[in-house]
Amino acid sequence: MPPKPKPQLTHFLLLPLVTPTSRPQLQASLQRFAAEVTTPNESGEAKLPAKAIRPVGAIHLTIGVMSLLTPERVAAACAYLQNLDIPGMLAAASVPPVVTWKPLNPDSAASPSEPTDAAPPPSPPPPPQALVTTLSGLHTHRAPTDSSSLHALPTPASPPLHPFATALRAAFTAAGFLVPEPRPLSLHATLVNTIHARSARSGKMRWRKGSARFDASGLIARYAGARWATDVRVERVAICEMGARDVGVGVGEEEEVLDQAYKEVASVELP
Repeated sequence: MPPKPKPQLTHFLLLPLVTPTSRPQLQASLQRFAAEVTTPNESGEAKLPAKAIRPVGAIHLTIGVMSLLTPERVAAACAYLQNLDIPGMLAAASVPPVVTWKPLNPDSAASPSEPTDAAPPPSPPPPPQALVTTLSGLHTHRAPTDSSSLHALPTPASPPLHPFATALRAAFTAAGFLVPEPRPLSLHATLVNTIHARSARSGKMRWRKGSARFDASGLIARYAGARWATDVRVERVAICEMGARDVGVGVGEEEEVLDQAYKEVASVELP
């Protein structure tokens, strides 16, 4: 049986990270990073092409991807987001897990070896916590010596961030709007992706399967303790179209591209 074709990806669910507070931090740290990794060495080779560095306006945390092939499906996904009980989901994510214990059998004493699913007495839900995080380090999903992208992790993060994002992914997947993903959610903010620099070979990169791979071991070690932006408040949940678009000033040939950003089709502010 031939493999099932991959769905055409059109949109994605995300937590935007660019705010008036975080933008200056991200701008400064990414400019310093780009100045180091895109400057040619003595042989004239740069470590990374400039286009591989993601623009500030595109920094975000992806929750899941979507295949919304008709205007009706886009409208349905947007309406689903608008009607979700976001404050309730955030409040539920703010509740720390409770572990209780039960005996191994009815006649034995309580043992710490078996957890029980018995629910604790009901209590008033806590108020939703603000989602605040710091973007740290450089990491890769592949082997460091064979990388095509690098990302920062949202750590340390407020306790509800990951449970809230996981709950969002579960809800949108169950409703049929997210492409199912069997792997656990891994929140990360992509800072480098060489797929955006296919036309710019640089340094020891080599082409494979349509994207440039490079040895990121040195960069990962050098930026292990880097903080790209601190105390970043996640202010909304959004659905965006795939593909960041140029943002600039001026008209026609006089236009200057200043940044890139994803086009939002729906968003909900967090409490």
